[in-house]
Amino acid sequence: MDLRDLPQFRVLDVEAGREPGETRVAGVFSHVRGVRNDLGYLYRSDGPSIIAVLDAVPSAAGERVTLLTSDASLARELRPGVSFPWLDCYWRPYHLAMVLGPADRWARLAFGAEPAHFFELGGVQGWHPVGGPLPDDAVDLGVRAGAWDHEHCELCRASIGGGGAAEGYVDPDKYWLCVACYERYAARRDISFALEE
Repeated sequence: MDLRDLPQFRVLDVEAGREPGETRVAGVFSHVRGVRNDLGYLYRSDGPSIIAVLDAVPSAAGERVTLLTSDASLARELRPGVSFPWLDCYWRPYHLAMVLGPADRWARLAFGAEPAHFFELGGVQGWHPVGGPLPDDAVDLGVRAGAWDHEHCELCRASIGGGGAAEGYVDPDKYWLCVACYERYAARRDISFALEE
C-alpha cells in the first residue's frame, strides 16, 4: 500500500479563519477508512505536513467537511482542486517517511544498553539520551550507566532489548522497528499500518 491508498482530502475552498493565522479549508475525502479522529495531517512528502482539525469526522466519502489549520503557510499549493493524503493523528508524518524511505537506510542491530541522563521536572522523573540539554527548570539527577536498556518499535510498540527481542532495525534518525514490522512494512515500503484499526 502506498500514499495513493490513504484517504485523499480534495480541497474545495480555502478562506481565512476567525483567528489570526487560522485557515478554513473545505473539502471531501476519497474514502473514510482511516479517518477516525478529528485531528490529523495533510501529508506532504516534499515538505512539512499540515496539522489540521476537522469540524466533524465524515461518515461517507464525498461528504463535505471543513478543517482548520494554522499551518497553511507551510503549503503554498493549498488551493481548490489539490488533494493531500490524510494521516490520522495516531500516527505522525515521520512514521510514513521512515517506512517510505529507502530500505538500505535500516540496519539490523542487537540493542545494547546505553547510559541515560536522568532529571526531575515538576515532581516527575524523566530521562533522555546523554549529551542533549536538560529541559528548562529540570533538576539534574545525573547519568546512569546502562539505564537506557530498551527501545520500542515505532509501529507496534514491541520492546527491543531489555527483556524484549534482542534485535531490531534502526535508521539513521535512531527510530527502531521490530523485525516483524520491518519485514512487513519497511522492507516492502508498505504503509498499510496507517489504515489498520
